[in-house]
Amino acid sequence: MGKGRWSSFINQKLQQSKLSTLMVTCFIAFNLLLVSVVVWLAYQSFSAVTFAEISKARLALLNESTRRGFDFITGVTGTAYGLASNRELSNLLETADTGRLAQIHQRREVSRILDHTMVVSDGITSIELYTDVFNEVTVTMADRIFPVDTIAHDSWFATLEKADAAWVPLRENESGQSLVGYAQRIFDSRGGTVAYVLIRLSRSDIVSRFADVPMVLDGKVLLVDTAGNVVMQMGKVDPAGENEQTDRRNEGGTIQEKGEAINSSSSIIDSAWIQEHLQPGADGYEVVSGQPGGAQLVLYSRPAMLQWRLVQTIPVYTLLSPLRQAGWQILGIAILGLLCSAVLAYLFVRQIIRPLRQLIKRMRQLEKGDFDTRVRLSFTEEYAHLAYGFNHMASQLTTLMEQVKEESRAKREAQTGLLEAQIKPHFLYNTLDMIHWRALDYEAKDISRMIVQLSKLLRIGLSGGRLFIRIRDELEHARCYVNIQSERLPFSIHYQEQIDPRIRGCYIPKIILQPFIENAVMHGHPEEGTLRIQVHMHEEIGPHEDIVIRITDNGRGLPEGWTLEETCGIGVRNVHQRIQLYCGKRYGVQMSDRESGGVEVTITLPRIETDEQLNLWLDGEK
Repeated sequence: MGKGRWSSFINQKLQQSKLSTLMVTCFIAFNLLLVSVVVWLAYQSFSAVTFAEISKARLALLNESTRRGFDFITGVTGTAYGLASNRELSNLLETADTGRLAQIHQRREVSRILDHTMVVSDGITSIELYTDVFNEVTVTMADRIFPVDTIAHDSWFATLEKADAAWVPLRENESGQSLVGYAQRIFDSRGGTVAYVLIRLSRSDIVSRFADVPMVLDGKVLLVDTAGNVVMQMGKVDPAGENEQTDRRNEGGTIQEKGEAINSSSSIIDSAWIQEHLQPGADGYEVVSGQPGGAQLVLYSRPAMLQWRLVQTIPVYTLLSPLRQAGWQILGIAILGLLCSAVLAYLFVRQIIRPLRQLIKRMRQLEKGDFDTRVRLSFTEEYAHLAYGFNHMASQLTTLMEQVKEESRAKREAQTGLLEAQIKPHFLYNTLDMIHWRALDYEAKDISRMIVQLSKLLRIGLSGGRLFIRIRDELEHARCYVNIQSERLPFSIHYQEQIDPRIRGCYIPKIILQPFIENAVMHGHPEEGTLRIQVHMHEEIGPHEDIVIRITDNGRGLPEGWTLEETCGIGVRNVHQRIQLYCGKRYGVQMSDRESGGVEVTITLPRIETDEQLNLWLDGEK
């Protein structure tokens, strides 16, 4: 009973409503649903793509921080090599023919060299020398020289015996003064091993290298050693949306104790998580969810030379904060657009009953001579037919009047152009011929030759206004240009042609060789002093029977990053555009550097042998 009452009430309200109100309401409801779905799907898709790109960018920054933090390795190896190649130190270790007193003096000098190297080397805990040459000398004061037996039983000593130098793991004592070291063998003049130098690095030495490494992200950064233990924590921790600066650098404990102290403050990663998820020798990132403060992005860098790496955790909420702001802005824009569309819909409904009045108004304007007047097409079929018929009639009247004006103007321009075409070339050729004979009167044969070549160049270039000329004429045009340039350039030009005789009579677009030859002349600058240009034309065997033209030179080649689409040269681009305009997109120009130096230009053209074929190409029927 209640359902029937609601149905009657809705039907009564619909019957009392205006059509404009119903249309606007339906329009708003449909747009609201559509905008909501589109905005939600777009936001989800954009969030996923953006999050992946941001993660990759942050991983690249973390790899760069790892690389910069471990740059000190070069300095450590350089210090060890400097001691190994120190001639004074090598001479002091030669004690075969020296007395006891001299050996004591030599040991003091060796200790002095080690102390001096320790002072001038930054970021090194200690430098120790292991040798047996001073075993007979009584030590009167502490120094950094020890017998070889001190390290002979260490696990890494056997590895050093097989190599000249190596990074070695060291047991860390209670004070944390030794963590990793670099060992280098020192050879005597006979090539035998006389000593071993060991450079020790403590945790504080390595940690200090990361003190100035910029952390560009929010979150926390961990320094992890080879075994997956956390050595140091730096950066910001944001478990609940509020950043708290932490810097737990406990230098007094062992590596394991350090890792436990840090792991206790973070439930996201620990040594077990690191050992399980981090891939040896690779970088990557993962999203860890179910943690306090929401999901976290965990990034781990590629290991450095010591096989240490950085691990960074960033709250996903913080990472996507700018994206959420952009989402709210998009939602606001969508709501604003929805309101505007509602207003436009209301105005449209009001205007839907007025197209007939508009049509009558435009007809009166047409009667007064306003042929540019038009009627907007209505959304109803009947009004649309009327509006289309009126607009078509007005357009036809306007087109006919414009055709009459254009034909009259074209006729006047054709008559003027015909007179100019008859006068200008004739006057130009006569003038050049006069200059030629005048130069012969003064015995200026070089000027006469250049004038003759220029006259041929212009005659072929104009070609009576034709767009296509035969290949033999195009080759003559190119030879004229080369001869003119040979007279004025400080270097010689060796121009050679290899033409298939079967295609010499074929038609090609005019002036397509000269721009590339000009580029070789103006920009080639060959190192050997002679510019060599070769033009090779042949017919490509295939279904299309195309003509392939190759122009090569021995110049400097194309500039780095040069492309035909982005070139600012007018001639090359003009040739490519003309070929594609006349012959189609399948034909055109390709340019590349040659392996032996210089540039190779490849021009592909259709084979056009007769005037009938040429007319078909020009009319667009091919």
